[in-house]
Amino acid sequence: MGDTYLGEVRARASTTSRAAPEDVYDVIADLRSHLVWAGERAPDPTFKLLTMEAPEGAAAVGTEFTSTGANFNGTFHDRSVVTEATRPNVFVIESRSRLDRKRGKEWEAHFVHRYDVETDGTGSRITCSETIHPVNYVPYWLKPWSRSILRWFLERAVRKHLGNLARLAEERSTVAGG
Repeated sequence: MGDTYLGEVRARASTTSRAAPEDVYDVIADLRSHLVWAGERAPDPTFKLLTMEAPEGAAAVGTEFTSTGANFNGTFHDRSVVTEATRPNVFVIESRSRLDRKRGKEWEAHFVHRYDVETDGTGSRITCSETIHPVNYVPYWLKPWSRSILRWFLERAVRKHLGNLARLAEERSTVAGG
């Protein structure tokens, strides 16, 4: 995406699902389903997906889409592309994001959202790795002294979204009886 980055922050969360890896992957690759598991079912109204313009069906490498998301201090506006899609194990989305902040100046970042899905006993282990690359400046919440707090918050929020993803995959799964 051609940006000069001002450092990076990484967070990682995981959960399990009774659904098979193929079923979990199918929900992740259905970009519009993100509006359900990371949007309408999100437990925190200040950290959720709000809108998405994406093609129907399973996304593949090169699929582009736009979305908006709530943030405690404003609204994210994202332009994203799928950069890896290896069924049933890996799905990667890279986003060029702009946060229109309620307080403070507009912030730009490059996000990498990586989903790894592995067989786990009778179902799946879903791991999401988030990498944040600030582009135009490093806000206070990404300063070295506050990164552990941000990482804790982000991992907690992503874990909740992953729980919603796992449940949606189970609901749609024929293997798990959904």
